[in-house]
Amino acid sequence: MKAAILDAFGQGPRYGEFEEPVAGRDETIVEVTAAPIKQFDRALAVGAHFASPKSLPVVCGTDGAGRLADGTPVYFTVERQPFGAMAERAPAAWTVPLPGGLDDGQAAAIVNPALAAWLPLVWRAKLQPGEDVLVLGATGASGRMAVRVARLLGARRVVVAGRRQDVLNTLGADATIDLRLPTRELEQAFADQGAQGLDVVVDYLWGPPAEALIAGLSRFGPAAGTGNKREMRLISVGAMAGQTINLSAAALRSAPLTILGSGIGNVPPLQQLKEVVADILARAAAGQIAVDIVRRPLAQVGEIWQASAEADARTVLTPAMV
Repeated sequence: MKAAILDAFGQGPRYGEFEEPVAGRDETIVEVTAAPIKQFDRALAVGAHFASPKSLPVVCGTDGAGRLADGTPVYFTVERQPFGAMAERAPAAWTVPLPGGLDDGQAAAIVNPALAAWLPLVWRAKLQPGEDVLVLGATGASGRMAVRVARLLGARRVVVAGRRQDVLNTLGADATIDLRLPTRELEQAFADQGAQGLDVVVDYLWGPPAEALIAGLSRFGPAAGTGNKREMRLISVGAMAGQTINLSAAALRSAPLTILGSGIGNVPPLQQLKEVVADILARAAAGQIAVDIVRRPLAQVGEIWQASAEADARTVLTPAMV
């Protein structure tokens, strides 16, 4: 079968022939109709991610949309290497039926950014209606989705932070923070928003922006004499700005802050996860959430792999396109 094959870390995949998958225990062979290129897929292909493959070659891609043998349209995930979603066929570890009217490309593209918003807000932060949310890194697909999800879940106030002010201005947020500000001004901007009250911070960046956030939040904590004792939950989802931060004990002690992670190591049990995905797909079918997509033939994967990282729309590979 045809597939996007990774032969060497850091080089991106090539289009070529790969062995046909045979369903293992609890797996189902899916005829792939659409597979997105995600940041997670690129990180795995670099070889530095803790979940990167231990041996090569492998087929890229971890999820997508397709058809079961009886024609049922489904969202699916692939967990068994060397197989992946960017192929004509894939061994699905689990599937969720697509609701009527939902386009395969949209279904394939929306689940990952939606989960990267839903799980931090619902599963990890346990967001309650009426709470205030800050999205750190709001200009990416997951960040934009987090703004929408926070609203759907009843957030009272949503603050967005990012490096593209033109995009921030389109998100319908209650306040924006430009991450290009000088460090002290950025810390003050975070402090000002914290003083108005923040309950949940969803962070897709880590690195220097998270350092500035924590420094700013420490300015209005109880140790600063403000009397503001609302507990804030900082949920680390991504590290686009850096894998590490400098965290002083004083800053952590002076801010009413709990730091949690949200990733593949702490997802809900499978049945609950499938229910969340079904909810996401239903909301997408109803037009409540959406992502911009651009469709490209699977055969072009080698040409567009790197360029897709810079695009605002999510690239979806379609095996049937020529």
